[in-house]
Amino acid sequence: MQKVRVPVTADPVKSAGKQLSYLGLVPGAALVRLQDLLVEPCPDVDVSVHFDVDPQDIKHLKGQASVEVVVACERCGDAMRLLLLTDFAYAPVTKRQKATDMPEQYEPVELDELGEVNLHQLIEDELILAMPVVAKHDERECRIDSNAMQWGKIDTASETKENPFAVLQELKRK
Repeated sequence: MQKVRVPVTADPVKSAGKQLSYLGLVPGAALVRLQDLLVEPCPDVDVSVHFDVDPQDIKHLKGQASVEVVVACERCGDAMRLLLLTDFAYAPVTKRQKATDMPEQYEPVELDELGEVNLHQLIEDELILAMPVVAKHDERECRIDSNAMQWGKIDTASETKENPFAVLQELKRK
């Protein structure tokens, strides 16, 4: 089965009523903010999104996104492959569904002026959050040994310098 592109925007309220599902791709070139964090161009992201209504009558969307990207190792600077995998669950904020009334399992999402949500932007946000704070190779695979790293020494010469305000102190005494 050939995967198709996931639509950029969707109306989560209407889609939940129809119980729509999307299984497809989000073009990596469309994810500009994620692209800024990578060494190589981002490939297309595998995405599955399902709109539904839960037993509490809360309209929501749940899904998964996964992509293998190439980032720079923070220790050695070499390129490394990293699998980003994320699960998400959102519920739209409407007149009937307030953000304060939602269960913790759903993240509230604001709708635009057309009553839609930008799926590509949501998926990009989730992938950025799935990135590690500091991407590093495993210590056995990295070309720089973490035990051999030096962080520098404190310059003790600055402690022996004269106080630049000593002249002002002398003037104050006179």
